[in-house]
Amino acid sequence: MKKTLILLGCPESPVQIPLALYTSHRLREKGFSVTLTANPAAIRLIQVADPEGIYTGELKDLESCLEGLSEGDYEFLVGFVPNDAAAAYLITFAGILNTRTLAVVFERDAGVLEELVDEIMDGSDAEVIAARAHHNPAPLRVRIDRFMEEL
Repeated sequence: MKKTLILLGCPESPVQIPLALYTSHRLREKGFSVTLTANPAAIRLIQVADPEGIYTGELKDLESCLEGLSEGDYEFLVGFVPNDAAAAYLITFAGILNTRTLAVVFERDAGVLEELVDEIMDGSDAEVIAARAHHNPAPLRVRIDRFMEEL
């Protein structure tokens, strides 16, 4: 079973948690084991949204996950990128894991979105899914579905 790590950014945007659960669900349908890593606030939101871990699998604190991370720990990395800090974490995690990486980039402002995409593309070999999104997860869900069909 291939191991996947889903990296969550700051949970300010309402689309992130449902899309993370959805992505985890889709990966598990494809036979991946899934671990989610995030800051404590995002982990608490995930725990409330999926209290039995039906969709999420293992949850790890972001800092402790990063401290123990080594190349080969995961075969696939998915990072949700709503801001610069999340982009920096994704680039760091991708560099350590040296594995196939998908960046799901979202922001309200088109200019900021473009900057985040450029930052990810300049700092990593990640495949990028990007859309202006804050409340409506549909544009990103459609792109995630297309990606999953090819995975």
